[in-house]
Amino acid sequence: MKTKGILHNDLSREVARLGHGDMLVITDRGFPFPRHENTVCIDVSVGRNLPRFVDVVKVVLEELEIEKVIIANETKTVSPHIYAELKEVISKVKNKGNDIVEENIPHPEFKDLVLNGALQGKEVKVFVKTGEFTPYANIILVSGVDF
Repeated sequence: MKTKGILHNDLSREVARLGHGDMLVITDRGFPFPRHENTVCIDVSVGRNLPRFVDVVKVVLEELEIEKVIIANETKTVSPHIYAELKEVISKVKNKGNDIVEENIPHPEFKDLVLNGALQGKEVKVFVKTGEFTPYANIILVSGVDF
């Protein structure tokens, strides 16, 4: 029995499959699922705010090497406490000794990338919906390499 890292079977498997440049999206409860087979959708929610968005991000980052994150501008303005938590978590992560690049885009652009990116050749491979009931608690993690 696995006792550390990502315990959710499907999520663990999909993180292991990611390659350089692939994107994994973690969202709040209200974000719609992509409706095509190009992106694997995983719902980890079990109740209101269970699990929390930031907790899922933390656990995924224990196993996933990233080089960049994409966050909607609205996360900073509408849910600054979520943004502050993300900044704290991301500040502890390095890619080959370098800080993680943060890209901020408008929410409509973020949503289009998540919902349609895989159809446009972008590498949006995995979508994870949490139980978070805070608006704009969403992030795209861009997979890196550790060499």
